[in-house]
Amino acid sequence: MSETAPQDSGVSPLLPAALRRPIGPQVICVRGPSRAGKTTTCELIISALNAHGLKVAYVKRTHHLLDLPEKSSGRVWERGPSAMVMYASDRLQLTLPPGGGTAEELLAALPLDVDVVLLESHAPEAYPTILSSLLPDEQEAPVIARWELGAIEATVDAIAPLLVSLVPADRQLDRRLRTALEFHGGHGCPGVILGTRLALLAGQELGIDLPDRQKRLSVAVESDRCAADAVQAVTGCRIGKRTFSVIDHGKLAARFRDAQTGRAIRVAARSTARSLAAQRYPGLESHDAQVRAYIELPARDLFSVEPIEWLIAANDHPGKPARRIECAACGEEVVDARDVPGPDGPLCRPCAGSG
Repeated sequence: MSETAPQDSGVSPLLPAALRRPIGPQVICVRGPSRAGKTTTCELIISALNAHGLKVAYVKRTHHLLDLPEKSSGRVWERGPSAMVMYASDRLQLTLPPGGGTAEELLAALPLDVDVVLLESHAPEAYPTILSSLLPDEQEAPVIARWELGAIEATVDAIAPLLVSLVPADRQLDRRLRTALEFHGGHGCPGVILGTRLALLAGQELGIDLPDRQKRLSVAVESDRCAADAVQAVTGCRIGKRTFSVIDHGKLAARFRDAQTGRAIRVAARSTARSLAAQRYPGLESHDAQVRAYIELPARDLFSVEPIEWLIAANDHPGKPARRIECAACGEEVVDARDVPGPDGPLCRPCAGSG
């Protein structure tokens, strides 16, 4: 597939690298006035991208009512429910209050596994744009294609390869990154990306499908910074499940143990990662260079993996507490052998002065 499009196709020769978001979904604005063919363009693009196995979302603002007032769903919605779900043979429809209606709010309501979003709009949006020939050039966003009302199919045929090239080659990694970003609060920092890839490498090394839903995997991260959130999000391990802990050595590293085999490994970020990112993207600021490079570089360039011995004490295993006692001083319950012997009976650690 060529990186550029023919000059006479109505498609911009912009390189995909200049348009691609490091982490998806890839958002494309389809913009034009009423009756210019926006919806037809979106229909054809959806069909073309579906043929490539991509998941496409369609987003549109409208001034029309979504439910007819005389229909039962319309009457129910007028009562002000916080949400409404309707199932029909052809779709499952979730209706939420409109909020502010900004592009960011609309995109946030989409599932995490979407590859491409088509945003149909009358107004300019800050995303790569397929623009009607009836409108002048705009400064808000790059125009990657134009369509004529009588030649929409030809434009879509020309633009489809470019749109496919904007989607990350490793779509599973991209979706895991989005899961980690959502758990972290939406900020796409290099630490979250490294934590995501570190966890995925550990799962691959141990032969465990992630997220682990069988309490087979135990994890101990060696720092309480951003990467820790990503490791939790990707592995499914949690403090409340007793499968996740922090041993704060100030290192971007983590230990992983497979309860089924007893095998344990330690995965650590290499100190050369930053310099590799700077070499790969010398023209970008360090943050942006690291975000892109940490997604693209081979895992073995970013991390070291070594086998370790890691035995977990019986009182630290997942499951119900093996022991419960009451503190002889305060009367509060203490589980998992966290009590301390006292002169009048077992004490909790605070009452024993060791809290």
